[in-house]
Order: sequence, then C-alpha cells, then structure tokens
Amino acid sequence: MLVVPLFTRLRRLLHLAAAPAWAGPTIVGLGLAAAVLEGAGLFLFIPLIQSLGALAPQPGRWQPIFSQLLASIPEHYLTAFLVGVLCLSILLKNAVHLINTWVTRYIDGLVAHRLRASVFDQTISSCIDYRVENKRSDIITTIANNTWKVSQGLSLAYRLMICCCTFVVFVLLMLLISVRLTFFSMMFLLFGALAIRLATRRADETGKAVVEENKQFGLRMWESINALQLIRAFAQEDYERSRFLQTSDTVRRRLLKLDMLWATPGPVSEISITVLIGALVLLAQSADIGIAALAAFLSLLYRLQGPTRELMQSKIALDGLAGSIDDVDDFLRRTEKPFLAQGILPAAPLRKAVEFRSVSFRYDSGERLALQDVSLSIPAGKTTAIVGESGAGKSTIMALLFRFMDPTSGEILADGAPLSEFDLRSWRRRLSLMSQEVHLFNDTIAANIAYGDLEAGDAEIRQAAQIAKADDFIRLLPDGYETRVGDQGMRLSGGQRQRIALARTILRNPDILLLDEATNALDVETEQAFQLALDEYSHNRTVVVIAHRLSTVEAADQIIVMAKGRVIEAGSPDELFERQGHFSRLHGFQHGGAARVEINR
Repeated sequence: MLVVPLFTRLRRLLHLAAAPAWAGPTIVGLGLAAAVLEGAGLFLFIPLIQSLGALAPQPGRWQPIFSQLLASIPEHYLTAFLVGVLCLSILLKNAVHLINTWVTRYIDGLVAHRLRASVFDQTISSCIDYRVENKRSDIITTIANNTWKVSQGLSLAYRLMICCCTFVVFVLLMLLISVRLTFFSMMFLLFGALAIRLATRRADETGKAVVEENKQFGLRMWESINALQLIRAFAQEDYERSRFLQTSDTVRRRLLKLDMLWATPGPVSEISITVLIGALVLLAQSADIGIAALAAFLSLLYRLQGPTRELMQSKIALDGLAGSIDDVDDFLRRTEKPFLAQGILPAAPLRKAVEFRSVSFRYDSGERLALQDVSLSIPAGKTTAIVGESGAGKSTIMALLFRFMDPTSGEILADGAPLSEFDLRSWRRRLSLMSQEVHLFNDTIAANIAYGDLEAGDAEIRQAAQIAKADDFIRLLPDGYETRVGDQGMRLSGGQRQRIALARTILRNPDILLLDEATNALDVETEQAFQLALDEYSHNRTVVVIAHRLSTVEAADQIIVMAKGRVIEAGSPDELFERQGHFSRLHGFQHGGAARVEINR
C-alpha cells in the first residue's frame, strides 16, 4: 500500500521537474557505480584478512571467485596487492561520488531555474484570471520557495533510486557470504522500517500545512511592508507586530515538527543496526562462517545502514515536500493554456476605426454584466472621450481594447478584423496605456521613461519628458534623469509620477493612446499644460480618454457617455450639449457654481 502512492508521487515529480533525459540515468548510474566500488572494497576484506592468517572453517561461495582473480598474484605480494586494490576502490568510489554530487547539484539548479521561468512566464502572460483570484504573495512564494523544493524533491527521488541500487548490491554480496545471516538481517530491518513509518506517517500532512502557513507568512510580510504608511498613520505598530510574531511562530513550530519527523530515521536506524550486529555476532558462531567472512559481512551490514537510513529519510522528506510539489504543479496546470487566444496576423497601423459590436462582459460567471450589449466606434486619428459614473464600465472598455481580457459575447474589430486574429504582442505594440494607477520601478527616472521603448536614446527620452511637461522638474533634481525614484516612485509627488508615466507613454509612440483618468493627480495649472501637450501630441493620432473632469474632454472629437454598463449617449460635445441630456446635466453640475461633482470610474 505504501509503494503505490510513492511511485505515483515519483512519476508526478519527474513529469513536473522535466529534467534532461540524460540526467536520471547518469545520476543513478554513477550512484550504482559508487555502490559497486564500495561493496567490492568491503568484500575484499575476506581475502585480505585471510591473507593475514585467518582461515575460513569451511569454503564459502566467494572462494572460487577469489581463487580465480588472485591466482596470478604471488603469495608474498598478496596482502600488499589487496591493500592497494582496496585503497584504489575507495579512491574511485569517492571520485565517482564527487562527480555525481556535481551533476546532481547542476540538475537541481537547472530544474529550479526552468520552473521559476515557467511560473513567471505564465504569471505575466497567461494567467491574469489567476492573479485576480489569488494573493500576489502566493505567487511570490511559489516562485521563490516552492520551485526550489521541487528540485530538492527531484534530488530525493534520485537518492531513492541510488539507495535502492546500493541496497541491492550490498544484499547480493551479503547473500554470497551467508544466506542465513542475510535473511535474519532483512527481517530485522523490515520491522525497523515499519516502526519508522508508523512514527512518521504524518509527514505528508505536516508538509502541506507548512506550505499553507508559509503563504500566510508571505502575505503578512507583503501587506505589512506595502502598508507601512497606513500602519504608522493609525498607530497600529503593536497590532501588526503581534500578528507578524504569531504567524512567524506558527511557521516555526510547524517546521520544527517536520524537522523532527525527518530526523527520526537516523537514530532509529543506527540503534537498530547496532543491536542487529550484536545479534549477528552471536548467530555467526552457529553459522560457522569464519572471522574473515564475518568481518566482511558486518562491514557490509554497517555500511548498509547509510542507504537504509536515506531510503526512509528520503521517503519522509518527499512526503514533507508534497505540499510544495502540489502547489507548483497546480499553478502550472491551471495556467497551462493561455488566458487569451493567440492570433497570427500582424497588427497593421489603424486606418479606419475600432468597433465594438454588441459587446457584453462579466468578470466572473456569478457576477452581473460589467458591459451590456455595447456598440460603439472609435475612429482613427480622432480623440474619443468616455465618461460616466463609478461602475459604468469605462475602464472595462479600456481593458478590452488592450486585450487584457476578451468579451463574454460580441466582438471587437480593428479595421474590420477581430482582435483575436491578431498576434497579441503585435496588437499591444500599437497601443499605449496610461492609467490612474501609476507604476514606477525602483530605478532611475530615465530608465522608467525608457520602459516605453527600450531602444530609445537620451535625446528621445528628454523629448518625451518635455512633451509631458516633466523635463523642468527632472532637471532640478540632484541627479537629474539619473535620480532613483524609490519603491513605486515614492520619492516623487503624485503629479510628478503621473508626468513620468505620461512621458513613458509618449515615448512608446503608439497608434492608439489610451488615457485612463491620466490627469487624476494633476492640479488645474498642470492639467492645462498637460492638455496643451496632449493636443500637440495627439494630432492625427487615435486617442481614447477617460477623465473625471469634463473640462478635460471638451475638446474631444466624440464623447461616449456610459451608465450601468451601457452606452446612453454618443456624439460630439456640441451635439451632446444641444440634446440637453445626461452629459449636459453633468457638465452643468461641474460648471454651474454648485458643488463640484466629479465623475469617477
């Protein structure tokens, strides 16, 4: 019953690790070679001790073998020859072991590297749905911690195979010496293994608990670091410290339990072997096998405790790593297929329009529709503004345009071709997005702007910053464009971060520019400068703007007004003012002297 789950786990592990085809045979073959060399060296104790004068009471099965191999060696050189061969076997065994260690560690690192790359690649390219449903700290734990544990599990699997081979080699040699003593030893070791298994049967459950608690620990660290300002502002340092210590202590206690389970086979096995050797010494008197053969047998048995102990420890360690292996395997299987269908057509510059035809979308099967039967056209070379109250679906339209997700029903076309037919990266290269959530890397200002075009030179970076009205404040910084912005750009003000992000967007030089409340953090004066820059930059360019200040969109060629996931008005600003509809009323609220009403997402 224990063997079938073990083989199932090993098969799953080998498939997940996907090591090179040569790795397993090479590592196991080298391990087998080391076992044969060690066993042969120990077996040589029989003729060596006999050459010193200890004779066997009766010939053993080994006697014809030694007689043939040593017949050509002069008797007065026999002891020196056997000592030399024994030393050579030990030297070769350790050389093979060293080579095997290097190969194993190389494969460890290679497997962990490939798994990290696979998890990272599928995280950034094909599993937006997974990242929405799960904690980001879980993905960090999977990449940084559990991928290593899979490679450790692969090493344990190879050690299991090597230990099995070593066990078989040593047992065969022991059988050559005495079947009776070997049978007695195997029965004793079997009962010892069952006792260890009973004592460590909860290793699997404990290992899975460690994985979950590590994720909670990662979440606690992630949230605490990201919320430092909030924690200090509300004077909740003691509360957060208490939560952190509690989570950390839970992980500590669980790991201690797992470590003790892993450590159990060692002392139990050593004590068992010691008792067994004592029993065999007494039993050997009746077996009448002689001192030389008994010495070789006991040497083989004593050395057998290493593989026996490793067999049990590797099995327990694999049980303990089951949670980590399952976590990586589950992540890769769930994100195996791309979240979005990949087309093959290269996206050409937009000539006519992007059209939404009866598009509906919901984020989850149990939620209401975020967009309901939306039909609209975004003409090429024009500025289209999308306005509406919170939850109207404006940002959902932006996400669909970028193909961060696909419609639940209906279709989106660019110059008459469905977006799903375009190569995804080719289409996205035609667009650039500046959203209200500005992300800056902890790098220099120049590097953050250059992220829009990694091949851009210094002159192009400065030109983009000038258009975004960012060059003046950048030059006043101590290190200018080489100033590091800190985590999430914390060394800059909100307006400065927005303008750096705008410069990055401008450097991208897209066919379609998407601005999702891009002026959210700008004061009125800076917004006016931004609007002038945008007017200059957007000439003959397709621009889609979401803004909460209606003054920002008054110069748009067309305005689309949304409410509750539907398009309720569309037209030029003049047309919408003449209709005296929803847009006109909202505009009146903001400019009629009453309290300022802002239109949010």
